[in-house]
Amino acid sequence: MDMVPDGTISIAVELVDDAASLFTFEHPERAFYVFGPEDGSLGPDILNRCHHRIMIPTRVCMNLAVTVNVVLYDRLMKQSRDQSCS
Repeated sequence: MDMVPDGTISIAVELVDDAASLFTFEHPERAFYVFGPEDGSLGPDILNRCHHRIMIPTRVCMNLAVTVNVVLYDRLMKQSRDQSCS
């Protein structure tokens, strides 16, 4: 968490009860995404230091690379949508 740049919003990507669905999440302009390990979870110390918690609602597990790609693709598509509406 010491690597989070000033002026960014930290977002934990984790399957926790209070996580918002990626489907409805609006990505901040300056976001810093924190992904947990494939075979574990982010600890409470990291989760408590993040501004938001999001999750990808799926029926199957996804590995870390797929999770990162889905989150960043969602961000890109929502930014493109927002720019075309301006």
